[in-house]
Amino acid sequence: MSIAEISSAPVYVTTADQPLAAAAREMCARGVGALVVIDTRDAQPRPVGILTDRDIVCGQVTRRADLHCLTVDDVMTRNPLTLCADAAVSEAIQAISVRGVRRAPVVDRSGVLVGIVTLDDLLPALAQQLGELAGIADAQARALPAAVAGASTRRPA
Repeated sequence: MSIAEISSAPVYVTTADQPLAAAAREMCARGVGALVVIDTRDAQPRPVGILTDRDIVCGQVTRRADLHCLTVDDVMTRNPLTLCADAAVSEAIQAISVRGVRRAPVVDRSGVLVGIVTLDDLLPALAQQLGELAGIADAQARALPAAVAGASTRRPA
């Protein structure tokens, strides 16, 4: 299973120059915890950052500034972890674990934004894969006693 199969689209985006208060309102209106920050100089949407609800709170507190005086650029996480759309679930879990993040923009081979994947997306996919693995193990365990019984009833030639 590839990340493209479980990622969410469309992705809600913002730009670095957007007022932080406007981005926060957008997140509230959409019911999301993050916006992908895209480069406006490119015709294709390419992620250059990510703005999370945590970035907003920590950035505002650190800068001791009013939410209305800041821009997305002031608090966003630059160079976010991005995952290639054809990456496997196991690769995504490893990358997210190493970077210690909860979500990652998904890009195609040319770096264009095509989705976003979160831990909430990965957990059911991983559970499905573990269920399939358990099914294989169960089928093999059931087949083993029959194979052993069949071998013991055969007569040597």
